[in-house]
Amino acid sequence: MGCCGNGDKTDALEMEDHNGEGDDGKPAGKYGKSKKYDPNFAGPIKNRSCTDVICCLLFAVYVIGMLAVGFLAYTWGDPKKLLFPTDSHGNVCGTGSHADQKYLFFFDLLECLPTSVQSVTDVTSLSITGCKTPQVCVKECPTTNWYYKTSNDKSKLFCKDNTPMNQSISDLVDNGHCAKYTLQSEALAYRCVPTVIGETLQSFLDNTGPITTDGRNVTTETIGWARVAQAVLVNLQNLGEKLIADVRETWYWILGGFGISMVVSLLYIIMMRWVAGLMVWLTTYLVLTIIGYATYYCLMEYKRLADIDTSSIEFEFLSNVSSYADKKETWLALGIICGVVLLVLILLLLALRKRIVIAIQLIKEGSKCLSSMLSTLFFPLIPWLMQLILFAWFVAVMVYLVTSGVAEYKQIKNNTLTEGICSVIDAAADEFGKNVTCSFQQYKTDDNILRLQIFHLFGWFWIMNFIIAFGQCALAGAYASWYWAWDKKTDVPKLPLMYSMGRTLRYHCGSLAFGSLIIAIVQIIRAALEYLEYKLKGSGKEPSPVAKYLLKCLKCFFWCLEKFLKFLNKNAYIEIAVYGKNFCTSAKNAFFLLMRNILRVAVLDKVTDFLLFIGKLTVTGAMGVASFYFFSNRDDLNYNLAPVIIVTVATYAVASAFFGVYEMAINTIFLCFLEDCERHDGSKEKPFYMSKKLMKILGKKNDKAVEESKNNN
Repeated sequence: MGCCGNGDKTDALEMEDHNGEGDDGKPAGKYGKSKKYDPNFAGPIKNRSCTDVICCLLFAVYVIGMLAVGFLAYTWGDPKKLLFPTDSHGNVCGTGSHADQKYLFFFDLLECLPTSVQSVTDVTSLSITGCKTPQVCVKECPTTNWYYKTSNDKSKLFCKDNTPMNQSISDLVDNGHCAKYTLQSEALAYRCVPTVIGETLQSFLDNTGPITTDGRNVTTETIGWARVAQAVLVNLQNLGEKLIADVRETWYWILGGFGISMVVSLLYIIMMRWVAGLMVWLTTYLVLTIIGYATYYCLMEYKRLADIDTSSIEFEFLSNVSSYADKKETWLALGIICGVVLLVLILLLLALRKRIVIAIQLIKEGSKCLSSMLSTLFFPLIPWLMQLILFAWFVAVMVYLVTSGVAEYKQIKNNTLTEGICSVIDAAADEFGKNVTCSFQQYKTDDNILRLQIFHLFGWFWIMNFIIAFGQCALAGAYASWYWAWDKKTDVPKLPLMYSMGRTLRYHCGSLAFGSLIIAIVQIIRAALEYLEYKLKGSGKEPSPVAKYLLKCLKCFFWCLEKFLKFLNKNAYIEIAVYGKNFCTSAKNAFFLLMRNILRVAVLDKVTDFLLFIGKLTVTGAMGVASFYFFSNRDDLNYNLAPVIIVTVATYAVASAFFGVYEMAINTIFLCFLEDCERHDGSKEKPFYMSKKLMKILGKKNDKAVEESKNNN
């Protein structure tokens, strides 16, 4: 009943059987004995019980915990802190009493950015990293260039809140209440960034010569980064507007391409029952021909150079790489390598020929199965929508958690940022002491918020993998009912996918939660390693070679582990869908079954990967080329490639979803085929469920009485 516990007596017997003897009296092998014949087995077990109940309860409690975290985040957080900047007094621009002041103005932006060109990311992150220059919320950014020594117009001043304006301009500036100068600016992420670059600005700077608070002259070079920021902003805005206009103009054609891609993917999968073998063998012979020709060419080049250079063969290192092409030793080595590769491939082909034929036929069987259950091709829409909703929830809660920090204020003494901590009251009073001010620096997150973020991230991994597991288990149950149907036309249950979904949700949520928990643990470890690497690089010190090596090794190990566990889990879910046992027993049985047929597994996996890759490439490429020729003659579009790219990307997404279902059908049928071979022998009592073509490939057949009975039905 619990995680990895025995869900029923059948599980216990199954575990004992692997340690005992097989049907023929021989002891079980390293990976258990072959499956026993069960006269009552005819597809997915109907009489089953709940599995891994403790894991199910743990999963439910964790989901409730995530809801509680979401409530706390909503209570504590404020996304406006992320959207709008914060001034030196801790006021969030565009909110509260500053609702009509959405933009942040920097008294002297050069104190935040040095003279070197900075990225737009640096500019937009100023309110997060902090800056020692005073910052105030304003209704609009400066529209003119202005310097306080050349003008008496107080309306041009940009000052702090509640500044007494009865003083002279010089006093207001000298006392730090108002900015010395302003430059024509535009809002970039709600920050005022200078935009005017050229003769106008050069003339202003030459005539006024404004000086920053740290004594530097303001020149076109010192604000050169503004040219980059504004150019990026304008270009992105123009590009976005044009792309949106193109999408509006062609949206119905894009939707049409989306629908056509689904039809093409479906037709391609149905056609695989006829062209799978042709594609595999044609590609195999093409590869052998290319390698064979490469071997011949290399040896002929060696013979030609050997006739010119009759010296003995000596391999030596040359600093000039291009010189290797004129050395006979180079072509001899390449010819030998190509020849060895060709020989190995031919031997593998001869040794695995029968298994390749079996893999091709199983792929054809998967096409037949999908043709009889077309509704399963559209089933991924359900998990996809669930994942989309989950992702939206994850992002929303994370945004609230990130913005739930407390404002941190620090002292600025003699225009130098110190580590002295002050309060919001000191910042508001703006009279902390002589030559000392108190300014907002950043939102500081305490350790409890960090723990909640980790809890929330792990929950996202867990639930996301649970949704994937549910989809795989539901599909496996439907496809298994097709394989184990004696007569594929009459014995397949009605609505097999609906029944499989019902069984999965009713009995096996615990097993799915357990399998997805294992994957989530590995993923959170990988995320921790990425975070550790980020912190090491961001500390300002280069990590040691040993630390880099260990991180690379750990990241590689856990990446491989995750891939292996996902492969094992998928086959475990197939066993769960068919036999209704708990996760550990199902994973063990699936692993042993695969290991007893490891060569068939390897061949089918590679052949399937190849055919699915060719399928995705064909469908995506065909739609991409067709859409290119269709939209290339449109004169009413700004970018003719915009709808082409959208259609191509959408086609790849559709093809991936369809071929993902196809792959699940092949894997399910493959596991059922392996068990069919172990359970049955073709006799009247133990007939094979596989197709006649598969039996012919294996050199097996059912008893005549069985075939006659099947034909009569």
